[in-house]
Amino acid sequence: FIGYSSKTWTFCGTPEYVAPEIVLNRGHDRSVDYWALGVLIHELLTGIPPFAAADPMKTYNIILKGIDMVNFPKHMSRSAVSLIKRLCRDIPSERLGYQ
Repeated sequence: FIGYSSKTWTFCGTPEYVAPEIVLNRGHDRSVDYWALGVLIHELLTGIPPFAAADPMKTYNIILKGIDMVNFPKHMSRSAVSLIKRLCRDIPSERLGYQ
């Protein structure tokens, strides 16, 4: 269990779901779970994760470009796009649910 103010530096996770702070080895806390939830919602609605490439290193580079670089499908509702963007903010403390 990681406490609310604790960080860990373990690099683990499915490449498409890894938050930027994990990629950059800055230490991470529970905010990475909110990021992964945003990625999961995108994948459930579209069938593909928002950050994906042929190999993990390319995927990490796409993740570091941020959620604003993702092209959301036109059929996705504005509220779904907003939810995903709020969960996948670059700054961990700004992610929906973090407070």
